[in-house]
Amino acid sequence: MAIKIGRIEIGLRLLLSFAAIAIAYGYLGSYLSVLFKADNYLTASLCMILAIAGVFAIPQSVGGLLAAIAVIAIVCWQASLTSGLITVGVCLLVYWLGFQDVRYNAAPDKKLSIIEIIATVVTVALSAAISISLFQIPIQWLASLAIGLFAAAITLIGKQIKYLELPLRKNFVILGILSGVSLAIGFAVKFIFFSPVVIESF
Repeated sequence: MAIKIGRIEIGLRLLLSFAAIAIAYGYLGSYLSVLFKADNYLTASLCMILAIAGVFAIPQSVGGLLAAIAVIAIVCWQASLTSGLITVGVCLLVYWLGFQDVRYNAAPDKKLSIIEIIATVVTVALSAAISISLFQIPIQWLASLAIGLFAAAITLIGKQIKYLELPLRKNFVILGILSGVSLAIGFAVKFIFFSPVVIESF
């Protein structure tokens, strides 16, 4: 099954990945709002830079698996082993459901370009920031579930977008609109309904 938007046909698995990215960016926007209110401008600026860079990095990154591993490690460190197992289970399930969309072809001898290396580093750093922001969800198992969904999406979405066979510029536009709107909504909602809390910077 697929949904057609104009000339672009988007499969339901890609829509699931888009939904996960939107939720993640929404919570990152919320986290940014809290950081600004707490006068933690350095961390807030770094998060904003990562959020913007992520729009350009995700479609070109080959480090989705590294990002997912980093996210799972953060969950185990920040929460518990049980939460980590929930994250792993959700990640593997969603990855299995979406794997057939990526048409993966192994290329062990391929050397990474400088752009791919930078994109991978940005993707891993962005994933770490987003996983921390998702801990704003008060119910721990629900936070772990959301992080697992995001971990799977960040592993899949680069390849999924690639096989839409759109120009790279359009890929950036799609991700830019999705992430930008979600970030702004998350920031605005938290800014309006903000209540002081203690947040650990990373």
